[in-house]
Amino acid sequence: MKWYFTFTSFFAAVGVILSIILIAIGNQGGWGLLAITVIAWGGMFLFLRNTRKSQP
Repeated sequence: MKWYFTFTSFFAAVGVILSIILIAIGNQGGWGLLAITVIAWGGMFLFLRNTRKSQP
């Protein structure tokens, strides 16, 4: 399970950095990318947290 979290965290960090660059140059798509990245990473975080709690 730790591998999945590390994997998604890496791509979330890349997505956030790309979003910040896009927002800084004035591209409106940067906000959408930022929202999608944060929501996807947050969903994976909640899924992994609930999976760990339900295992004996």
